[in-house]
Amino acid sequence: MNYMNSIKAIFGGFFAILIMGLLAQLMILFVGVGYFSLVKAFPSLSFLAETTTVLVFAMTAMIAFLGGLLTAGLAEKAVAVHCLVVGSMAGTLTLAPSLIDGYGITGKGVLFFVAFLLATLVGGLYWKKRQQLALLNQA
Repeated sequence: MNYMNSIKAIFGGFFAILIMGLLAQLMILFVGVGYFSLVKAFPSLSFLAETTTVLVFAMTAMIAFLGGLLTAGLAEKAVAVHCLVVGSMAGTLTLAPSLIDGYGITGKGVLFFVAFLLATLVGGLYWKKRQQLALLNQA
């Protein structure tokens, strides 16, 4: 295995997840500000705040999936290992602020980390399966 390819795949996938995550946070910030303004005018819409956790969780899983796709595309070999490394790096980075501030890891935090790992792995395995099907269709 080419070590430079591995390093490129790991850092490429990690930085892709990092950049997509920052863009998603910016989008959530803008939507949140608009939502609070809307709730001030229409208090009956306050029930939507309960779905925020689910939406953030789904968006994070999608970002991890896309990061797994990119990691697998760059790695091409040992896809699962590369995706697990990228997923653990990005998941740990996501949990780091709560650990630095002195908060402990909660059950939701562990669930989030495991889901992040699985979404990254599923993205990589999806890429691998798609490549295998493309090879079969060429034959």
